[in-house]
Amino acid sequence: MDDYLEFEKESKTIKSINLDSFSISELREYLIQLDNEILRVKGEIDKKSKTKSQAEDYFNRKKS
Repeated sequence: MDDYLEFEKESKTIKSINLDSFSISELREYLIQLDNEILRVKGEIDKKSKTKSQAEDYFNRKKS
């Protein structure tokens, strides 16, 4: 992923890149990397959702 994107640490954003200079094979490789990044982000969302659910269950049981 780092081959194509620059990450702004302060604002937690990714700089947009100009795709005009990419060849078709480079665009395909870039797309594969983006797909892998999407899977990584979805995994992190799942992990955090489970942790949140477990915490909510724990505190709901303490209230009872």
